[in-house]
Order: sequence, then C-alpha cells, then structure tokens
Amino acid sequence: MASNGFIDDLMRPTAYHLDPAGGCPAGSTDGCLRGGVVLDVDWPGALESVETAWSSLRRVLSAKGVVEAAGGYPIRVCREASYGREEYSVSIDPTGAALRAADADGLRRAIYFLEDRLCEARGPSATAGTWRRRPFVKHRISRCFFGPTYRPPKHIDELSDDIDYYPEAYLDKLAHEGVNGLWLTMYFRDLPSSLFPAFGAGSARRFSKLRQTVARCARYGIRIYVFFSEPKGFGKAHHTIDKGAVAPHPEVAQPQDGLYGSFCTSTVAGRQYLEESLTTLFREVPDLGGVINIMLGEDNGSCVAHGVLSGGRCVCPRCAARPAGEIYRELGEVMGGAIHRVSPDAEFIGWFYAPGSRDGSPLAARLAAAMARWPDDCGVMVNFESGARADQLGKPRTAFDYSLAFLGPSELFRQVAGTCRRVAAKLQVGCSHENATVPFIPVPGNLYEKYRAMHDLGVYAAMQCWYFGNYPGLMNRAAGELSFEPFPETEEAFLTALARPVWREHASREVRAWQCFAAGYRQFPTNLAFEWYGPLHDSIAWPLHLVPVDAPIAPSWIFGAFPTVSGDRIGECLNYQHTLDEAISLCQAMAARWQEGVELMAPLRQAFAHDPARLADIDLAEAIGLQMHSTCNLLRFYSLREAMFYEQRDHLAALRAIVVAEMANVRAMAALCERDPRLGYHSEAEGYRFDVARLNARLAQLERLLAEEFAGFRLEAAFCDAYTGRRPAGPSARCGYGAPSAAPAPIGAAGLAWNSHYDDTALVFHVHGAAGRGFGIEIEPCRMWSAIQIRVDAAGACYVPDVFFRETPVITSTLDADGVRHVAVPMALFDGYRRPGFPMRVNLWSGADAWVERRGLPARLMHSDFNPACVGWLVLEPPPAR
Repeated sequence: MASNGFIDDLMRPTAYHLDPAGGCPAGSTDGCLRGGVVLDVDWPGALESVETAWSSLRRVLSAKGVVEAAGGYPIRVCREASYGREEYSVSIDPTGAALRAADADGLRRAIYFLEDRLCEARGPSATAGTWRRRPFVKHRISRCFFGPTYRPPKHIDELSDDIDYYPEAYLDKLAHEGVNGLWLTMYFRDLPSSLFPAFGAGSARRFSKLRQTVARCARYGIRIYVFFSEPKGFGKAHHTIDKGAVAPHPEVAQPQDGLYGSFCTSTVAGRQYLEESLTTLFREVPDLGGVINIMLGEDNGSCVAHGVLSGGRCVCPRCAARPAGEIYRELGEVMGGAIHRVSPDAEFIGWFYAPGSRDGSPLAARLAAAMARWPDDCGVMVNFESGARADQLGKPRTAFDYSLAFLGPSELFRQVAGTCRRVAAKLQVGCSHENATVPFIPVPGNLYEKYRAMHDLGVYAAMQCWYFGNYPGLMNRAAGELSFEPFPETEEAFLTALARPVWREHASREVRAWQCFAAGYRQFPTNLAFEWYGPLHDSIAWPLHLVPVDAPIAPSWIFGAFPTVSGDRIGECLNYQHTLDEAISLCQAMAARWQEGVELMAPLRQAFAHDPARLADIDLAEAIGLQMHSTCNLLRFYSLREAMFYEQRDHLAALRAIVVAEMANVRAMAALCERDPRLGYHSEAEGYRFDVARLNARLAQLERLLAEEFAGFRLEAAFCDAYTGRRPAGPSARCGYGAPSAAPAPIGAAGLAWNSHYDDTALVFHVHGAAGRGFGIEIEPCRMWSAIQIRVDAAGACYVPDVFFRETPVITSTLDADGVRHVAVPMALFDGYRRPGFPMRVNLWSGADAWVERRGLPARLMHSDFNPACVGWLVLEPPPAR
C-alpha cells in the first residue's frame, strides 16, 4: 500500500486556499465576518452529533482569517422537527446565518453548504441568500478507492487484514461531496451457517473489523453497505463454491451448462441459507446501512438467474416450473425480510446486472418480467444506460455496460422505474470502463443530464461506482449536489454554482472548459469492446509494431493470466460495432473538443499557482487529453500499417511521424505522473496500467522501433504478402461462389469434415457428419480483427456473442438428410472489415479436434480462448463474370 502515492493524497486533510483580505463581492454579506463569528446552538447534542463537520467549518473559517469571538457574526443552529431526513435550510444575511435541520445528517449537509458559501465569497464574507434543500437520491453509495476487490489475482479481504482503508481525512472528503454510503465485498461463505458447517472460517475477525469500520464511517454520516452476488453456483472457479461444502443439503445443487452448477432457491434449504446468512450478518453488525446483492449476472449462481439470461435453458425442475418474477419476489421477501427484522432502517437493494441486453430484445423483456413483482419495501437496481441505443455517425449502436460518455437512460430502466416502487440507479459518477486509469473525468454536464432523468423517474438511491469511478473530487461533488431538490433549472446554472466555491472569479472560464470536455467525451465510441479493451485506458504505454506480431489486447480491468501489455490486434477493442475508420473519426472529434477545454484551463495555472488541488485539476485535464491523442495515434498507426500492406502503398513517413508524436506524448505524460500518483492506477485491476517506469519502457521501445524496424523495413519483403494472404502460407481451403469447390477437409479425428461456399448474401459452412454433434466455427474477416466465434450445439442451435455486433446477427443452421449441417453467416457481417480480393482466416473444431490444431490462449471476456496462430486461410474464389 505504501507504494501507492495517491494514498498520501487521500490521507491529507483538505487545504483551503482563500484570500482573507479580498474585497467583498456583490451578493455577499459585505465583510460582516471581520469581527469573528459565534456559534449559537439551540439544539442539545448538536455539536457532538456532527463534531467532524464542526471541525471542518472551523478550518474554513481559519483559512478566511475569521476567528470565533464573543459578539461576532452569529451562526445559529436550530432543530426543525418538520423537516425530513437529511433535509436542511440555510439563510445568510448581514445580521447572521441560520442552519436548520431535523437530524444530524441534515445538519451536516447544512454546515457543508455554509462552507461553500464562505469559500465562494472573497474576504470576510459569505454569499447571502436563503436555501432549503432535501435529497431525492437518499442513498448515495460509493466505495473506497483503494479497498481490495477480494477477487483474483490478489484475493485480499479487507476485513481480514490490519490496514485502515478509511482514513479520517478521506472520509471527510467523501462526506463533503455528498457520499453517505460505502460498499465493501463479502461472500456468504464468510458467514457461519448451520446448514453448511464448512462456511464461516474467520468470521469473528471479519465481524470485529466490520463493526469498527461502521463506527468510524458513522462519524461522517456514512453508512456501510455489504456487497454480495449470492447465491453462488457450484464449480472450481474462485466465484463458485465446491459441491462438497453443501453435502448436508445436496438438493440445492443443480447441474447446468458446462462446468458449473446452479444453486436452487426453490428449496427450503436454499431459502433458509439466504435468510440465515443475512440474519447472522445483521445480528453481528446491526448498524450496517444495508446490503446490495447482484440477483442476476456477474457471478450470481442461482437457477433463476441462469434461466433468465439463457432464455429459459434451465434444467432445474423446480425453478423451471415457476415464473422468474415469482421467484425473484420470493427472494426479495426472504433476503429483505431477514435484514428488516433485525435492522428495520437498513436497505436491501437487488441489482439486476445484464450488460448484454438491448432495448426491445427478448432478454430485455425477460429482465423486465423478472423485476415486475419485486417487493415494495426493497430497492431494485438496474444499470442506468445498459441496453440503450446510441446513434453515432448515422448508425445505431448499443451501450451495453454502464457509461459516463453516453447519457442514457435505457428504455429498460424507464420501464422498471415505472413499474417498481423503489428504484435505484447503477451508474458511474467519476469514470467508467471507458477510461478507468484516471481519478475522474471532469464532465459534470453529463451527470446533470443523467440526474435530471433520475429526478424525473423518481430514483431513490444510486450506486455511484464499481471498483473504479470513486476518487474524491469534482464528479463526486457534482453527483452529491444533483441528488438534492430543488433540481437546478439549467445545466449552465448548475455548472456555475458547482464551480464558484473552488474556481471563484474564474468560474465562468472553468464552466466553458467543462462544457468542451462533455461535448468531446460524448463522442467516445459507444462500444463495449472499446470500454473493456479500449486504448484510452493505457495506450500511452502500449508498444507499437511496424512488423505485425498478431498479439492480443490485454483486458483493462485485471492483471493475471493475460498479457499485461497489449499487442497489435487492434480490432479486438472494436469488434463489429465500429470500423477502424469510424473509431478514428469519433476519437479525433473527442480529442479536438477536449483540447479546447485544456486550452481554456491553461491560463488558470498562474491564478492558482499556490493551490495544489486546482493545479492537479489542470494537470488531470491535460493527462486525459494526452490519452485521447495517444488513442488517435494508435488507431491511425494501425490503420496506415494495414493499408500499407494490403494496398502496397508506402506510408512509412506518416507512420514515423506518429511514432515521433507518441514519444512526445509519453514524455509529457511521464512529467505529469511525476507530479500526480493518481494517474495510471486502475482500482479494479489493483495496480498501475501506466506509470513513469512503464512510460520510460515504452519510450525505449519506440526508439528501438525507429532504429531497427523502420530502418530495415522493405514493403516488397516476402512476409508482407504472406501476412495479407496475397500469397497464403500454411493451411488453406477454397470457398466457391454459389457452391463448394473443394472436397470436405477433416476436422481432426472427430469424424467431421467441412467445406464452404458463398454468394452475395451469405458465407455457408457445410459440416459433414454433424448429425447430433456440436462444433465451433471461428472467422477472422481481416488481419488483426476479432474472430467471430459461432458455437453450434448438438441440436443445431447457433450461439454467437451478441455484444460483438452493432445489430444482432441472424445465423441459420439446417441439417439435411445426409447429416450435413449447413451454417449460413450473413456476408453483411463482414462489411467494413473484410478486404475484398483477399482471403479470410477460419478454423472449425469439435471438442479437442480441429481443422487447424487449437492451442487456446487464456480465456478473455468476449474473446474466449481464440488464438490467431491457430487458423487457416479461406480463399474466396471470385464470382463468375456477369
């Protein structure tokens, strides 16, 4: 932990750089604080209940040169019993200030609001006015930025070590930003169980530290929520449980597809396990804020979740016979009831996480039905954006996972908000999978649009982050402000109010910069692969390859069995949602607008030369700009490289210029990283995706690239034609136009064989001997692109990863009387990807047998275990002359 310099930043109390001697602006109390202040508290116990907030107010007053003195400007504190939870009012005029609330949470918010009115006014004054505010997003739940994920490869459990993940100064920052909840991870196997005695090892230590964490955070008005994804399924992976652990009640384990089994909640023992686990947790730690449980998706292993996601392919006879909505209502009643019987004020929020859904799809309909009968006293949470349609460059795209760039909401979210009583939004406040290697993306205007919709839809709670997207700063503060009523009438008014306390007389310039950032960031390609594998995270540290190495792209969110440095298979971060040219167009537009904002902020360095926090904001904007420019350079480099090989046109000068530009970007980013240890850290990956050492390594690689590969490159070299397939090397097969032109080729020793043909509408694979046999097809339309992976089961049903494609593909499968399975793939899938006149690369396999021997890479989400070294050429013969 000590090596992560950002922890020092989190542990450092907020510093206020105010001008005690400045003139008093119009609209302020006109210097009325010159004689000091006096606290006039007409509320027994108020000082003790929010003592951390009073300490904070005193720091602000001190920074303004204002002392506490008898006869000074009165700050009156009154209890107003008619107010709701966390509701408050503040009035400020030349005669004094008054803070009113009904509870400690409201008083805390009133104190922080007063601080902002003090900070935005120069000199010994405060902004005058009267305000009354109440939260509509009542639960604003974030997470410790550096808390361990409790997942591989590190698998660190924060409740089983002695590290303090919640320093006082960090909690103070979060509380000021409106955060009133934090989530941390546990598993039911951590909890004692009378049904399954193997569970619960080390629980006493966990409960003890959890109680300490709850008590510490409560001093700042922050409640702790335990995050689960239960029940787990059965298997050998980290996210499953071993069947042996449930031997006393084997009826809860049901076989399902592949290697895993599901947990049956339609059994008495299954329901008792859920109820007992949560009852035990809350009896041991009754002051918890609540529980967030993934009910479907991620690694929830229930039969009903499997059935909803698979379209009804659930082999459990009990769960398959019941409507999903009925089962989920029962689960909500069992789990929520267990919590509420012990802690009536705690929340149970069921999260239905389905990043593969599209609005209007059968899956979206199943999800809506699953939530339709959710209990009224429990929260139901849905990804705010997932499944929504985004139009980019005149084509529909789908926002599959949560997104800060795309505004949302999805139609599914709207539907659930109209059906269920207590709806929570899962969104990313600070940053999302689009770029998770910076503390936050400064686009508060995007949050304004999201929260306006949340306000209109009656959202009562928000989970503001995943493992990333939670660093203190501008975006947390924006979300906190937007969670209260009255909701700001315009985005401009909101941004101006947000900027004033920290940018003061320069607020209008900062607002214009934020508007440029938001306009630019909304151009981010709406593409799941460009989020999960996208270069914006860390392309500033990727090597560039003039000579192809055909190496995969690394997942952004995890280190481990995968490559830690991405290769040159650039299509893996786009799949079939955007072509390379489309991605370049969008990213260049994004970078250009972002740069306008950077240039607006640059002159503020002088005005804030003695304010490290504002200088860090300026640095952050420049760093994100460098990431965007680097992303554009990476995409252009591989676009030019591939065009050079396929078109046999010399682009070496342009490619060299990109490398030189990237060397300048690397040096600039390294200088920023020296000043800001937050840059490059990915809190889900639990490590740095770029830092000074990695940037220096990349700089050295680029220098070698120029000195060696560029110096020795010849376009007429034999490897160029072998690479494109102009002169195929290795296994190859011919694909006739209109009918197969080659004899079937064996698929290993499986007894299967294949050939193919194509026409203007489809590429058709003919798999001989396939009756009752399953097999797979892998198609790479052009070099460096993701393989389309088609799984055909023994009954002939075809499965493809829907999230690969801009629109759901229709792949058909028919079996003829001779036992030949015909799989037709639309040629339109390859539009914008396949190089006309050049072969594609393919493989067919069944079990361990394949046309070209398969040596799978470590499996990655979306890309499975595809190995580009294990394919052969498919030469499409030209159609006859017409």
